[in-house]
Amino acid sequence: MSCAALDRTGSNGGSNGGSNGDSNGGSNGGSNGDSNGGSNGGSDSVSGSDSKSKINVTEFLYLYIFLKLLGSGTFGTVNLVKNRKTEREYVMKNVKKVFTQEDDNTRNEINFGMQLDSEHLCKVHDYYEDDRKFYILMEYLNGMDLFDFIQKNPGFFMNNPKIFWFVIGEILQGLAYLHSQGIAHMDIKPENVFLLLDSQEKIIGVKIIDLGLSIKVDEKKKCFQGTNTYMAPEFFHFCWSTGLPADIWSFGITAFAMLRASLPISSQNTNPKSAQSEIYKKIESLLTKKSFDPFSDSKRSEDPEILEIEGIISSCLIVDPKKRPTAAFLLEYVSAKISEISP
Repeated sequence: MSCAALDRTGSNGGSNGGSNGDSNGGSNGGSNGDSNGGSNGGSDSVSGSDSKSKINVTEFLYLYIFLKLLGSGTFGTVNLVKNRKTEREYVMKNVKKVFTQEDDNTRNEINFGMQLDSEHLCKVHDYYEDDRKFYILMEYLNGMDLFDFIQKNPGFFMNNPKIFWFVIGEILQGLAYLHSQGIAHMDIKPENVFLLLDSQEKIIGVKIIDLGLSIKVDEKKKCFQGTNTYMAPEFFHFCWSTGLPADIWSFGITAFAMLRASLPISSQNTNPKSAQSEIYKKIESLLTKKSFDPFSDSKRSEDPEILEIEGIISSCLIVDPKKRPTAAFLLEYVSAKISEISP
């Protein structure tokens, strides 16, 4: 299968990320309009899930001072706000209700974002919901999503393997935490990985964002969701997945995109429906072949460091989900590698 240029692609399953406001680069944007960056610490929650019964929307919004618009889209806006009392800065996503599965995904993102506690996941601090909109208060992060970084810096991770190891180690910290809680993200891709940058645009941390498609594994929920070029083969055999091995496949595709600034499975068709169908057929065909070499159409590097990276990526892209490594195993391996190469 030929590799193709990296393109931003929407998720199957109705993720709200891309449609709720597009703020590109800079503070908190990502192109998905998700909140992105370091935690402010603590929370200015007024009531959490009980906010609707305790205050009205005007009272909730009055708690925060509008600072600037970060992005806007068909279904809402993303604003930088400051709490009037504590002066902490947050991102507030205002999302229009569309009374479809997308509303459930928004609630999913809120619930998981408030319940989970990891420095490698974007935190939801509070929310308000009325009959027309969701108002989601999220931590304010500074940087850009991995997709934009790759687009602006193609070849960066190939030329800087130490930083590659650091970034995938950070991603695996968040992924291993999710899996330890029995939760599968279901939409790991560069757009949902946010790079925290310092004033010199050095990568200082990573957060996984957009939990809208995430599922509790013990629910054994039937699903066919994710982003087509990152979806695991088992979706096309069982039509659903426990999610954890599927996350590892998506992580492998994401790591490939970091290294090569391209995707191992894609379509050149300009018609979106035809392109999606072609991609599905390519992924489904792997079930018959029972093997997949993502680097088969490209010249192998002679650099042992890059060869090791390619080996890690290939291990994540084993067709049989039972044979893929776990996030915890990968994290242990990558952490040891980081310790080995650190000065």
